[in-house]
Amino acid sequence: MTPMLAKIVDVETLWQTIWSATLTGVGVSVVFALTVVGFTRWTDLRRDGRTAPALAYGLLALAGVAGTAGSIVYAIVLITSK
Repeated sequence: MTPMLAKIVDVETLWQTIWSATLTGVGVSVVFALTVVGFTRWTDLRRDGRTAPALAYGLLALAGVAGTAGSIVYAIVLITSK
């Protein structure tokens, strides 16, 4: 990298941004996938009359919704505070 370009682009900050965005994207995707799995299994098990496992999957779905909503709120707070 030329010295002029090195002064314009802070490579360390750029890599930190790329790493953070990748990790956050994967994390939010996994939490949302757990939400979908929880709601799907909850519906199937509730329909079959298996209340105890249905309750566990329902709680997983609610935790996923809370995690997804929390990440959205956190992202909005970060965006508006900069």
